Amino acid sequence: MGGLLAFAIFLPLVASLLVFALRNDKLSRFISLSTSVVVFLISLYLLANFDWNNPNFQHTLKLSWIEPLGISFSIGLDGMGIALFVLTALMFVVAFVWSVKIEDKPNLYHGLFLMLETACLGVFSALDLFLFYLFWEAMLIPMYFIIGFWGHDRKVYAANKFFVYTFFGSIFLLLGIASVVIYGYVVSGSISFDYFFLKNLNYAFWFEAIVFMLFGLGFAVKVPMWPFHTWLPDAHVEAPTAGSVILAAVLLKMGTYGFVRYSLPMFPEASKYYVPLIFFLSVVAVIYAAMMAIAQTHIKRLIAYSSISHMGLVTLGTFASDINALNGAIYMMVAHGLSSAALFMSAGFIYDRIHSYHMDDLGGLARYIPNLAIVFMLSGLVGIGFPGLAGFVAEFLILLGTYKSYPVWAFIAGVGMVLGAAYFLYMYKRVMLEEETISDYRREKWSRLKDLEPHHWIAFVLIIVSSVILGIYPLPFVKIMEHTTKMVFGG
Repeated sequence: MGGLLAFAIFLPLVASLLVFALRNDKLSRFISLSTSVVVFLISLYLLANFDWNNPNFQHTLKLSWIEPLGISFSIGLDGMGIALFVLTALMFVVAFVWSVKIEDKPNLYHGLFLMLETACLGVFSALDLFLFYLFWEAMLIPMYFIIGFWGHDRKVYAANKFFVYTFFGSIFLLLGIASVVIYGYVVSGSISFDYFFLKNLNYAFWFEAIVFMLFGLGFAVKVPMWPFHTWLPDAHVEAPTAGSVILAAVLLKMGTYGFVRYSLPMFPEASKYYVPLIFFLSVVAVIYAAMMAIAQTHIKRLIAYSSISHMGLVTLGTFASDINALNGAIYMMVAHGLSSAALFMSAGFIYDRIHSYHMDDLGGLARYIPNLAIVFMLSGLVGIGFPGLAGFVAEFLILLGTYKSYPVWAFIAGVGMVLGAAYFLYMYKRVMLEEETISDYRREKWSRLKDLEPHHWIAFVLIIVSSVILGIYPLPFVKIMEHTTKMVFGG
């Protein structure tokens, strides 16, 4: 299975080189979409063959690479890894389906997205810290150009801000990786970037405390945690719709994935020591971002702040030292990935039809594009944790696990969830239901609006069906998440 995993990771990269070489618009669309579908089917096959009763990493492959430095090509998946691998593969199918009618430099557009897919899949599969960092940095370049080339009015500013913030965090991550490798060399006499070797070292507490902060800064920028969040609203507002889908559904999960994969198991004592700080930053993010969302009139900026608020819940559950809370945090990574992607697609559809993201220019759209109104509402219900949908399971587990040891923090976070319902329903009312502000000119113009087309339906159905399955029958998926939490807590 390890060879199949490697094939799935690098197939998009090979396809991107083919797209660049052929320079044919129709072929680039076909190659990119078919490649993403193949990768998604492989991810489902890997998921179907994942044994949550096996306590070890699965679908592993390890090949010698740079032996003098102890670097190997080592990949594999645990429960969290396979969940995010499947989510990533699904989101790229959605992004390519959504982009079938892209006309501006389609070869470059599809090629960059394919390169980005390889980088994202690699991050969630790497079991060598050098390889992990290589994929982590490789993600930066294609997303920079996706925002900078196909974004909106302030696209260059947003792309530069995204690059500077992310690269700033990556410097600290690199220092953290170098520190643990040097420490391993000092205590063992051998250089190795192997994840298992470095995880099983006994680090002194002072060392854990320092390196936890180095890793943490790198991950916090990517989440993004407050106060490192300011790049995200600008990036989302200016990015094209498919770029926002991948940014929200996949790239933000890299930071929280890093905390679970590296910070908790490698630096357990420091993770406990920094709980008050992490909780404070998480709860501030939940409440502050929710209040900022309520204040927005730009729908993409509102959705961007909602992402910051939800990721605050993820970091809260991650460090609650409870198996249910951590299960919920990983579940929330997937649930938020689905809901945020669908919300950004809804916003992008509105912009394609109305050419505005501002609520003052919208209102009463449910009368003219009723199918979008339905999927927009379902997408928001996933995000606010409506029972029967994926977000409910995630939020319930996070608050249940956090409440056991930290009831006050859980209560404050619960207030943020109430605010989440408030800002979504406020946005939905103004955009879809409020008809009082619509002029006669707009009524006449909007009467000719075209509702969802087949490629829009495909993208929305993939996400909504996944959200319903995760919400109605969560047991097998919680078992998969628990595969990781048991390894983290030694159960």
